[in-house]
Amino acid sequence: MIIRLLTMLVAALSFAAAVPQTARADAGDFIGGAVVGGVVGYAIGKDQQKKKSRSTTRTYRSTIPSTSQGAQTQTALNYFGYNAGRVDGQVGHGTRSAIERYQASMGYPVNGYDFQPYQYDFLMQAYYWATSGGQATTQLSGQPLLMAYRQQVQTGSALAAAPQAAAPAVPVITPQEADDVTETTEASTASLPSLFSGGAGGPSLANRCSGVMLQTSTNGGYTTLSNMSDPDFALSEQFCLARSYAMAQGEELMQDIQGLTPDQVAAQCASYGDMLAPQVGALSINSKSEAETQVRKLALDSGLSPADLAATSKVCLAMGYRQDNMDTAVGSALMLVAMGEPAYGELVGHHLREGFGVQARRDLAMQWYDASLSALDAGSQAVFLPSQTDRPQLLRAAMVQSQ
Repeated sequence: MIIRLLTMLVAALSFAAAVPQTARADAGDFIGGAVVGGVVGYAIGKDQQKKKSRSTTRTYRSTIPSTSQGAQTQTALNYFGYNAGRVDGQVGHGTRSAIERYQASMGYPVNGYDFQPYQYDFLMQAYYWATSGGQATTQLSGQPLLMAYRQQVQTGSALAAAPQAAAPAVPVITPQEADDVTETTEASTASLPSLFSGGAGGPSLANRCSGVMLQTSTNGGYTTLSNMSDPDFALSEQFCLARSYAMAQGEELMQDIQGLTPDQVAAQCASYGDMLAPQVGALSINSKSEAETQVRKLALDSGLSPADLAATSKVCLAMGYRQDNMDTAVGSALMLVAMGEPAYGELVGHHLREGFGVQARRDLAMQWYDASLSALDAGSQAVFLPSQTDRPQLLRAAMVQSQ
């Protein structure tokens, strides 16, 4: 069924380059999770090149770029009743005023030109929660809904309970509907992991990061090299910050996907996570080298190019975190490392240190942290907050002090 679905979806994306067809027979299930991503990758690459040639930059003192992050901020502010105006990604007076109203209601320092990352992260966490079932469960809207989310985080009450009642609809294509990929039916909540279940019934990273962001807010901002007193918390902050950054990157890429609905992308990424679940499960017992070898073999068996797999993984990394599906998120990060992007190994280290999606193994986590930071030292491209040049030093100092 997965192969049948993917064949139809590939046909719907005929504008993209042809998908590689050669693969070993026993890799069929893996292709089920990756072929669409390969096609998507071509579309993403083409559209990103176009964007670079036509993009313009406006000068604002706000820390929010006039890009998808600005649009996401405007969308969330509007959703909670702060009225940022038209969603265009351009951070002007209306958006800054809305930020100040949000800051005031949350008890943050009020300065629309200085929208701190922890303030943005908490706003987006609340928005993801609300749109994934929190609003339907609480029957609240606007600022009261945001305050309800904050109250649940403060009291430690089960945020996981809200989305259970309203999991997203997932397209299901039956053999009778094979001639029309736009025909869908609503799937049961069992079709995808619960948005806040952690993938396989484990702890929720979304809940964890909401709590971290709240503590960061109480502390007055993120931990720095000069004020670090709790290295474990500093690593947790950076974990959640990298998660938010990966989600923002992936959502920007998803805007360039043509021919697939968000639910179809979600379904494919869930399948991708299922295919990588054995490799994710083995992370807690294998060395970093052994884990990479296994994933590279899986990638080779798929017959897809590294570029296709990397494009798939970046989209599915965001989707995995968006759905709190740890098999998809961790598996995508693992594949990116195996495909030659070692900076993503930081995420694998975070997961192994805190036990989200895998059994906690701090000793193995250090292998992934060290390899990722060593690659950055050697000139590898930073993928999380590249403008913060002192971030690798903060991570390394926190690693050393936390042992």
